[in-house]
Amino acid sequence: MKKLVVFAMAAMMASGVFAATGWYSDYLLVSDNGAADGYYWIGADPSYGTQFAGSTFEITLGDTFELGADMRYWSDTQDRGGGAFYWTIDNWTTSHEVIWAQTPLGGNDYQGLADSVTDVASGLGTGSYTLQVYAKSWDTGGGQGDSFLSNGGANYSATLTINPIPEPATFGLLAIGAGLMYLRKRRRA
Repeated sequence: MKKLVVFAMAAMMASGVFAATGWYSDYLLVSDNGAADGYYWIGADPSYGTQFAGSTFEITLGDTFELGADMRYWSDTQDRGGGAFYWTIDNWTTSHEVIWAQTPLGGNDYQGLADSVTDVASGLGTGSYTLQVYAKSWDTGGGQGDSFLSNGGANYSATLTINPIPEPATFGLLAIGAGLMYLRKRRRA
C-alpha cells in the first residue's frame, strides 16, 4: 500500500498538480516631483533598493508623487497573462489598478513594467496618509489561478506626508539669514 501512495504522489507531481507561482525582485518605482525613479522593494528582500513597507515619504503640496512597477514573477506552467499593481490612500474603498506591460524572460519567468506616471498625491491636501499597495499576476487558464503579492493579505504600507507650501515670508527670512551668515563670514576673512 505504501508503494501505491508513493507512486500516486510521484505521478501527481509529474503531471503538474503541485505546480506553483511566485514572485522575486519586485519593485515599486517612486518618483518625487519628476525626479529619477527610486526602487522600493515589496515581497522578499532582493538585496537592492529600499523596503517600501514602513517607509515615510514627504512632499510639498502641489508636488507629484508618482508610482510605477518593475516586477518579476514566475509560473511552473507558464500561464501568466499579465498583471497589475493596486494602490489606495488610507483605505480600500477607492482602489486604483495600474496594469503593466508583461515580457517573457525565458523559461517560467516574466517581467511586468509600468512607468512611474501614476500620481497618487493628486487631489490630496496637507497631512499624513497611509499608502497601501499589492500586486497580482493573472492566470490564462493554466489552472493555477491568479498569484498575489500582498504581504499575507495585509498589503504593503508606507506613509506619505504632504507639507504646506512655505509662505513667501518664510523665504524672505531664509534669504536674510543666508545674507547675514555671508556678511559674518566676510568680516572674519
